Amino acid sequence: MTMGYNIVQRCDFRMHDMIDGKFRVERVLNSTRTDQKFKVNDTSGNEYILKLLKLWEVEPSLRQKMLLSADNEIKSCQIKSNYLTNIVHTGMVNGNPYLLLEYCKSLDLSHLIRNQRLDIVKTAKEILYGLQDLHKSGKVHCQLTPENILIADGNRVKLTNYVILGGRANLLASKNKTLHSHFIDKALAYQAPELYRLERYATILPSVDIFSFGVILFFMLTGELPYGKLVTESDWIHYQTRVQSDDWNRNILFRNEQQEMWMNILEACLSADPHSRAGSVDELLEKLPGNEYPYIAVQGSQVEAPNAILNGIMLHVMQGNDWGKCYRLPEIMPSPKRIITLGRKDDSIFNQIQLSEPVSSYISRRHCTLEWDDETETWYLRDGQWDKEVQGNWARSLNGTYINSKEVTEEGSKIIPGDIISIGNVKLRVEAY
Repeated sequence: MTMGYNIVQRCDFRMHDMIDGKFRVERVLNSTRTDQKFKVNDTSGNEYILKLLKLWEVEPSLRQKMLLSADNEIKSCQIKSNYLTNIVHTGMVNGNPYLLLEYCKSLDLSHLIRNQRLDIVKTAKEILYGLQDLHKSGKVHCQLTPENILIADGNRVKLTNYVILGGRANLLASKNKTLHSHFIDKALAYQAPELYRLERYATILPSVDIFSFGVILFFMLTGELPYGKLVTESDWIHYQTRVQSDDWNRNILFRNEQQEMWMNILEACLSADPHSRAGSVDELLEKLPGNEYPYIAVQGSQVEAPNAILNGIMLHVMQGNDWGKCYRLPEIMPSPKRIITLGRKDDSIFNQIQLSEPVSSYISRRHCTLEWDDETETWYLRDGQWDKEVQGNWARSLNGTYINSKEVTEEGSKIIPGDIISIGNVKLRVEAY
């Protein structure tokens, strides 16, 4: 999709209306402040979900940033996976971008839980497989709820609604939304507590999905929420307090025959502190039993030779303004210095790798430093950089640097193929070449 300046017009599509002259509205689905979803048919009768970004609801000053963010988000979400709904088509209507998503003729997870028709181990594994495919592609779902987990043909799980049109701009635009007087968005029950504080939360990490998975798993096991009911606004303050205190209902699991295993997994997911949760989906999969229900890959979906280092290590931009660009570290490392600076563009600083993101400004000028160790033949990533004007001489970044979901200190952490580096809203995958 090519994004440029467009005259934006309001779109009030209703049942039987045509969108972009191609798709007839069969049913109007849920709407948020920034997007609207429809079930549509094309002229051949094929069914899809159409997601429309409501630019007319956004302040004109934010529109171009949201368009850029949406474009980057869509390009980076072309992920080959048997556990994710696919993007079929993208377009523009009246200056507003939309995308067409695969439609699954299936029930969502909440329906199956209510009707107690569920193989919990199989379902849990396949949810994690979908998250694994997202995370390895530098993406975070952020909206993982039972309603966004579909059971497709063959009883296979498919995660949907992981493409957030407008990306971080949506989060910024909705940061100041208020709770309704009677009922609140039930999706809040599954949201990691750090997302309650968007103004302080610069980097969205895979750990938010791990928390959501924990809430969903508890719901599958018990039919209840781990922190009690969350229906009305009056429940909200108490709910947040219980979440922040890690005060979830452990006693209810004593009825389960596999309580020890499930307790172990839930404890790894439901910590209010993201640094105390499981560091990756792989850790959770190791806690689930047996070799039943193995991962089914789509041919050509894996990173080629992820561990076979022939010439060196490179960083592949998976999210950000430079999506798709690759930086081969040995080729850009200055000599005789053995360091590479990563940070936002600044003409006064010679950054070997300059990073930019569509809407926010969470990247420092000297955000982090890559250092090559000749002795171990290893690249290390350190948050911040040496600065003679700073007391102690080492200046940390303002918003932190992360490898997968773990924060990097000034002491540094080794990087290996498959790691995802998060810097602000930019994500880079470590790959071998």
